[in-house]
Amino acid sequence: MCKNQDANETQPQNAALSVLKNGILKAGEIPLKYLNTEKFIENKSSVNLLTIADKETEEFLVQYLIESFPDDGILAEEGHEHPSRSGNRWVIDPIDGTTSYAHGFPAFTISAALVDAENHPILGVVYHPLCKEMYSAVNGQGAWMNGKPIKVSGQEDIQSSLIGTGFPYNRREIMDQLMKRLSAFLHNTHDIRRTGSASLDICYVAMGRLDGYYEGGLQPWDTAAASLIAQEAGAVLTKFDGSPYDIFFPEAVIASPGIHPDMLRLIRESTI
Repeated sequence: MCKNQDANETQPQNAALSVLKNGILKAGEIPLKYLNTEKFIENKSSVNLLTIADKETEEFLVQYLIESFPDDGILAEEGHEHPSRSGNRWVIDPIDGTTSYAHGFPAFTISAALVDAENHPILGVVYHPLCKEMYSAVNGQGAWMNGKPIKVSGQEDIQSSLIGTGFPYNRREIMDQLMKRLSAFLHNTHDIRRTGSASLDICYVAMGRLDGYYEGGLQPWDTAAASLIAQEAGAVLTKFDGSPYDIFFPEAVIASPGIHPDMLRLIRESTI
């Protein structure tokens, strides 16, 4: 969609965004309820956790969205799928940053996006319940945090940049590659940050707290909402090779335009 899209086209999207925000605000109460209690942790793998809050938050959001948008499909991290009659579907991450959440580290979000039949995000919300920060975007209408417009930092010097990243669940199998890439960024930027939540890192790029972000091993629910928010805030989004970004492809480089080429260069030069 274009910035000058017809008002009649945007009204349903804005109404849907409002419904989604209300649902995510309610869903945000669930992980907070369990934050300082036993979280009934299960191990999906040695480094991939599942908590009772993941399950309850997903169940709430899935039911809420099915009731609110019965023709839309559902794709959620913890296994809920619902067929689409409209061609659109909701992509949900009930808790992005489960490891942080399980350890009481204050960096986790709830994320949901509506994507079209070609998997392009139409609208999205990322909510950080501990900080009461809600990031949102509708395609072609800019990005917002708690109702105020946000934009990328505008940083143009990679040496002065603060970069976010994360490590995939198969990190033990690709440790040499990860460390070589991390070393390249540590040597050529101001510093690196890792929250453990891809959607939060990407939203921090959107509002200028980070200048750029890169990560591999991503899933669509990690980035569907946040990537739209970053795009609407002025970020450049690609895969590691510089080709167009795709939420169903596991690589992302998301950055302020002035440093994005340098980030691609560092990734290219550090590839084994």
